Amino acid sequence: MKYKAVIADVDGTIMAPSEFPCPPPSERFINAVKKITKLGVKFSLASGRSLTWVTEIINALDLQTPIILDNGALIYDCSSKKYLWESYLPKETAQKILSFLKQDRSLRIFVNDADERLSNLSKISKWQISKILILGLTPKKSEKLYRDLRKISNIHVTKSVSGLGETSQSVHVTNFDATKQVAVGKLLEILGVKKEEVIGIGDSYNDFPLLMACGLKVAMGNAVPEIKAIADYIAPSYTQDGVVHVLNKFILNK
Repeated sequence: MKYKAVIADVDGTIMAPSEFPCPPPSERFINAVKKITKLGVKFSLASGRSLTWVTEIINALDLQTPIILDNGALIYDCSSKKYLWESYLPKETAQKILSFLKQDRSLRIFVNDADERLSNLSKISKWQISKILILGLTPKKSEKLYRDLRKISNIHVTKSVSGLGETSQSVHVTNFDATKQVAVGKLLEILGVKKEEVIGIGDSYNDFPLLMACGLKVAMGNAVPEIKAIADYIAPSYTQDGVVHVLNKFILNK
């Protein structure tokens, strides 16, 4: 199969999961992406992060392709520097979610409102909310919050790994159609690429829809069991530049 596009997650896939804006990727990674780009293969991202949290990757790779942000709520074109698709939580729905979350004062709640990440919920003004994010959760608390939030209709809830250690998990809430699977479908239409011509690479719970939307499903060596279970191929961990391994094996034929 000749693959025409690669869509990769960021945290736990390209680099270590983190709550902070990402650093530039390794030179080895940058060089591998440049090589496949010269062959005409598109490289894109599908991340739970927002735009300002992936700027270093965009700049280091000189990305010109559209990328998926906020777990599928936004598609951003790196070339025109404009959003091509947006799906925001309706104001009433967002208020209902936040009202529920504020019952637990221990939760670290963040809201992306018109590209601005807010921890002070009283500063929400535009109500263009692409994502509500809860960070610093234990696996047990993450699972409970995930199950509780799923009882709210017309939203999409997913878990992810956003750091290292015992409180490394997070929960992301987006609009009902804001998933990586929906966004990948729209991205492929924009790129003019078929599903079977795409490699999807991920590691965490929120990458399940990403992989299901791609022809070749690749799980990182550090991926959660649920992602490894659906994978066609398991690559080395992000600590071993597993994405570079995938590009070499399936595109550069090294």
